[in-house]
Amino acid sequence: MSDVNNFKDQLLFEVQKAFYDERGKGARYRLTLAGVPYIKKQLDDKANNIDELKSWLVENNFCDEIEIDDDELQFSASVKNCCLENISRSFIDKGMQPLSCPIANMFMNAIESENGLSPELLPIDMSGKNCRFSCAKMAESAVVEGS
Repeated sequence: MSDVNNFKDQLLFEVQKAFYDERGKGARYRLTLAGVPYIKKQLDDKANNIDELKSWLVENNFCDEIEIDDDELQFSASVKNCCLENISRSFIDKGMQPLSCPIANMFMNAIESENGLSPELLPIDMSGKNCRFSCAKMAESAVVEGS
């Protein structure tokens, strides 16, 4: 990775960390749209389609691969060689959970567009080689009760 890219990654980490230092864990809920305006500008209405979004991210080298698990209550994705991984790893190295994931935000926006319910980002798993994020889909009582 070039020095310029390392510099950008470090700056993004520092900005998010400063926001966290000021706002605490509540900062996480202020970053849910980071990345969404960019992808909407790139894909228009296709940004609301999970398959189109996945393909575009891989084809444009944001990551090497994305594996998706999607069910009624939770959406999960494993992202291989994500372009933002260094930022998340900087949080992990400081003993903190990453505050935000713009790629997760893009998928959460597509999910919300598809079903009208706002998903919530769960803790990001950086323990393996890939980054794994999940979001809980907000569900109506019939889904929760299994009806």
